[in-house]
Formats: sequence, C-alpha cells, structure tokens
Amino acid sequence: MPEPPEIRFLSLFVPDVAAAAQHYETLLGGPPVAAHGRAPDPHPFAGSEPVVFELGTVLIALYQANPNRGTHPGDVGIGVRVDAPPSQVAERARSCRAQVLYGPKRVPGDGRTLAVVMLPDRHFFELVDR
Repeated sequence: MPEPPEIRFLSLFVPDVAAAAQHYETLLGGPPVAAHGRAPDPHPFAGSEPVVFELGTVLIALYQANPNRGTHPGDVGIGVRVDAPPSQVAERARSCRAQVLYGPKRVPGDGRTLAVVMLPDRHFFELVDR
C-alpha cells in the first residue's frame, strides 16, 4: 500500500519578505531555520529565496510575491509529498478539472520534481516527489 500524501510545507507569498520574516519570528517565538531542504528554492513563481520557519513536521516558507510570475500577496501553496510521481498526480488532478500551472519539472539544484496545480476552488497544491 502506498504511503499517504503528506503536507511538507506551506508557501506563503508576501509583499515584503524581510518584514514578514520579522512578523513571523515575533509570532512564532523563534528565528527562521537556515537549512530547510523541503520548500522549493528557487520557487518558479517567487521573486526571492524563501525564509523558512519550522512548525513541527511542516514548514512555512515565505516568498516574495511576484505578479510577473503569477503570484500576489496572500497566495498560499500547499506543498504535498505525493504517493506517485508528480506527473501522474497532475494527470489525476486534470481529471477533476484542475489546472496544471507548472511542470512537472525538476527543481533546479535540489533534484526533486515539482508540479503546481490549482483545483477548481482556486487552491494551489505544490506536488513534490520527496
């Protein structure tokens, strides 16, 4: 039996990464982590490297929103390690009228495959293979 999908990270697109990082550090009571490894870096829709906070097994990755790449402040991507190659899961998503917005493609420098899909309710899922 395959492993169930697992939330690995939340991509939060913000207008100012430095200011958001200060807010999150204050709220969460600790600094961002230096080596995170699970959130895409670089992210195909972001204007900066992420600032990442650890919340147990889930990361919050703050990214600079970049309207030229299709992201706006307030956009959220749910990063899920999937039970099959992202290409197969993207095809499953298409079968329920989801749009595949990116990939599946290898994330430069990290070796994982990433696909980004948007379900009909406009929620984004960032599908990764590990």
